[in-house]
Parts: sequence; C-alpha cells; structure tokens
Amino acid sequence: MNRLPALIVALAVSPTLFAQPAAPASDAKPDAKPPAVAPAGGEPAKPAAGATAYEIKVDTSDAPELKAYGEKIQKLSEEWYPKLIAMLPSENYAAPQRVVITFRNDYKGVAMAQGNRITCAVKWFKERPEDLGAVVHELAHVVQGYRRGKRPGWLVEGIADYLRFFHYEPANARPRPNPERAKHTDSYRTTGHFLNWVQETYDKQFVVKMNAACREARYSDDLWKEYTGKTLDELGAEWKASLAKK
Repeated sequence: MNRLPALIVALAVSPTLFAQPAAPASDAKPDAKPPAVAPAGGEPAKPAAGATAYEIKVDTSDAPELKAYGEKIQKLSEEWYPKLIAMLPSENYAAPQRVVITFRNDYKGVAMAQGNRITCAVKWFKERPEDLGAVVHELAHVVQGYRRGKRPGWLVEGIADYLRFFHYEPANARPRPNPERAKHTDSYRTTGHFLNWVQETYDKQFVVKMNAACREARYSDDLWKEYTGKTLDELGAEWKASLAKK
C-alpha cells in the first residue's frame, strides 16, 4: 500500500503561554490565582526569540487525493495554532508541543479532537473543502486542554466556536441566533455568540477567565456572577432580549 509521507512543520510559540494540561471542575478555591491576561483586542502575542518549537503533522495517507488539501490544512494550522494558544492563556499551562491531524475514510463525523490528536472525516472535507473553520474549532479544543473536573459541554463547545466565529471566520459568517428559539446553552455557535456578547458587555477578559477555570478544574456556575455581577440565567435572559432588538 502506498502511503504519502506526512507533512511536518515546526511552529515557534512563546513558552510563557503554555504548560502541562490541567482541567476544569466545580471545586473553585477562593485563593486561586487569576488567569493570565490575553493581549488586548484579541491580538495574539508574537513568538519570542528562542521560543519553544511546536510540531504539527498532517496525515492524508488514507486519502492520497487529499494531498494538496492537506497542505492547505498544514498552512492553516501553522498560522492558527499559535494564535489560539495566545488567545487562551492561563497560569502554568503549556499547549501540546505536537499535534497530529489525520484524515480517515472510516470516520463518519466531521472532525474530533482527543488530546493532541485531531481526526477529520475524508467524506466531509471532500464535500465541503471550504469548511476550514471546523479544523480551527478542533485546534481550539487541543489548546483548551481540559483533562479533569466538571464543566458543561455546551460551554466547552461554545468557547471553541467563539474562537472560530469571532476570531477566524469573516464577520459576515458569524452566527445570527433566532431570538425566538435560541438558548444560551444551545452549544457551538449559539453559545459562542452568547460568550462574545458577555465579553463585549461585561468583561473583555471573560472568555480567558472562564477557560482558565475550566482548565484548572474550578468551574462553577457561581463564576458567572463573580465575573459579571449577573447569574448565568440573568445573562442568558439579557442576551436573548438583545437579540430581539436587532
């Protein structure tokens, strides 16, 4: 069986932005240190001299016809993996040094991330080659690094889609939730829209703080009020009312 060689590239990222993956939960400690602050305006910090090398491997050997597409994914990942790391900093955390992206014929979903490995469905990307944002979403999961503790799944997916739709995708591709049906806990792009609204309305570092809480196993519903002065349900109702005004 002929298998095409995997594509490898070393990425340079400042070592101050990552460390061992920790994770989320609901046992918040009052003396916990605040998370590191992300650069203003969502602009990622530039790699420092002597930065740690990162390796991304894209494997299209299961679908040789996707070789050129794999090179496109390689370039995308080379650019966006360090950006995502810079957007989700926290104390004593380092993103994985190696990420493996594999295209598989037997995977029936879209894409999924497990640890430092991303699996992409050959069928999906053959039919929707423009869906590069799905890969950015999975790279965000690798950077999140939630290994232990409890946190709502809708929030985990919402943070990843917040990064996708409000940092990677063009403005005209951003979600437009239906005010009559949308719930802030709907997950993915709808929750991403909700998180962006909370951040713009109450705290420019909200996503960084909530991500750090999830990563460090100290997530609690009480954090919404601690960070914004409003409960989760109050924020959800206020966000929904804002949708109706547009």
